Amino acid sequence: MKYLFSLLALITLTAAAQELPTTDSYVVNFDRSTARTHATRRLTALSLNGNTISISDPTRMYVDLTPNMFGAQAGQTITPSVTYTGSWMQTYIYIDWNQNGQFDVQTPGPQGQLERDNELVCFAGMDLADGKYNSVGESLENLSNVQPPSFTIPNDINPGFYMMRWKIDWNDCDPAGRVDEANSIIKNGGVIVDILLRITDGSGDDGYQLIFCDEFDLPDGSRPNPEKWRVSTRRSSVWNRWISDSPDVAFIQGGNLVCRAIPNPDTSSDNIPMLTGAIETQGLFSFTYGKVEVRLQVDPYAGSFPAAWMMPQPPCGTWPNAGEIDIFESVDAQNTAFHTIHSHWSYDLGHKNDPKSSFSERVNIAQWHVYGVEWFENVLIFTVDGNIVGSYARSADEDMLAQGQWPFTHPFYLILNQSVGNGSWAKAADTRHTYETRFDYVRVYQKDGIDGISGQRFNRLPDDDSWYDLMGRQIDKQHLTRGIYLHNGRKVLIR
Repeated sequence: MKYLFSLLALITLTAAAQELPTTDSYVVNFDRSTARTHATRRLTALSLNGNTISISDPTRMYVDLTPNMFGAQAGQTITPSVTYTGSWMQTYIYIDWNQNGQFDVQTPGPQGQLERDNELVCFAGMDLADGKYNSVGESLENLSNVQPPSFTIPNDINPGFYMMRWKIDWNDCDPAGRVDEANSIIKNGGVIVDILLRITDGSGDDGYQLIFCDEFDLPDGSRPNPEKWRVSTRRSSVWNRWISDSPDVAFIQGGNLVCRAIPNPDTSSDNIPMLTGAIETQGLFSFTYGKVEVRLQVDPYAGSFPAAWMMPQPPCGTWPNAGEIDIFESVDAQNTAFHTIHSHWSYDLGHKNDPKSSFSERVNIAQWHVYGVEWFENVLIFTVDGNIVGSYARSADEDMLAQGQWPFTHPFYLILNQSVGNGSWAKAADTRHTYETRFDYVRVYQKDGIDGISGQRFNRLPDDDSWYDLMGRQIDKQHLTRGIYLHNGRKVLIR
C-alpha cells in the first residue's frame, strides 16, 4: 500500500475553550468569612426550575457555590426560588452576561423595569421612585416577600459558563450587599451566594456527535456485543470480588442489558457465595472529553450496589491517582443516585469538599432515568434526566494540580455492573437473593465543532502502530483506508 495522502488533518480534542469564571473579581462589601449574627434568618437552598442545590453551611454571610452550577437555555424562562427562614427581605439575582468579572447594575426603571444590559436580572421587591415593585412590574403593598419572580434568558446570549449571584438583602440592588448604618446585610440576616450558570443553545443543537453507542438490541439471551464489551476482571475490591463470566449475570433481554448478582449454583468449582455481572470497554473503546448518557433502572434491595462509571484506559497510573468518574451509583433500596469523582487529591489527601467531589440526587431508582456526565477540559458536569445535579471543576491552583486534583486529561473507558455490598457502604449482600439492574442504552458524544483544527501535509504515515478506529480498536496501518482514525490521542482524517 502506498502512503500517499493529500491531507492528514490533526484535530486536537478540546471540548471547552472558555475558562470557568472564578469569584475573585466579584466584589462583596464585607469580609467573605463573616459569620451570621441574626438569630433566625437562614438560607439553606437555592432552586432553579425545580433543580435544588443545598447550602451545607448556612452560618456564613458569603457562600461560594461555584463548584456547583445551574443549567438553562438561551431564550428559556426560568423560575428561581430560595429556601429561606424569615421574611421582610428580598432576593436579587445577577448574571455577568458580558463576562467582564463584575456585575454591571443600573437602578430599575419605572415599575421595576430592567433594561436588556442590566445584569440585575430579577428581584423580589424594591421601593422605587414610583412605588414598590418587583422585577415583573407587580405593585407591592410592602417588601415582605423574599421569593424572586421568573425571568427569561436572552435569546442571543452565547452558550457558555456565567457567574450568577443570589443576594438576600433589604431594599437595595447593590450586588455587593447593603452595609450602610441604617440597614446592613449582616445585621439584617441577609446572604450572598455565587454559583455558576451554564447556558446552552436554545435551538437544541449542542454540537455533539455520536461516537459510540449500544442500544442492547441483540436477540434475547445474547451476550453483550463482544466488539464493544468484555467481562470485567475479578479482583479483590468490593465491586469486583465476585465477578463472573457466566451468561446468567450479563445478557440481553427485551432490548436491555441485564446485569445480575445471583446465588452461586456451584460453589464446588468456584468457592464464592454469589456471581456478579460486570462488563467494560477497556481495550475496545475509550475517549477523552465528551458526553455520556446511560439509561437504566435498578431493582432496589438491601445490599444492592450497581454502577455506571468510567476508569482510565491503561497504560495509566495507579488508582486513584489516574482518576475515576462515577456517573451513577446506588446502594441498598435508597432512592438516591450518587455521582462521584475519585483522585489522589480527593481520596488519598481527603479533600472531598475542596472542591466538592460527590453529589447525590433523590430519585426513584426503580424507574427509568438517564444518568449522564459531560466531560470538558476544565469541568465535569453530572446530570439526571438532563438536569444538572453537580459539577467538579479543575482548579486554577498549580499546587492543587500538582497534588492530583485534576487527573482527567487522558482516555477513559466505560463500566456497567451489578455488584453487592459488604457492609462498608451498601449493606452486606443477601446471598440468597437475585439482584438486578437493567441498562437500556449507553451513548457517548463528542463535539463536532472542535476547536484547534490544524492541517499538515504528509507524504507517508508516521512510522508507528498507534492507529485506532473510533470504537477504540487497534488497526494495522497497512489496512488504513479513507476515513477518520485516532492516532496519539488525536483524530486523523485520511483522504
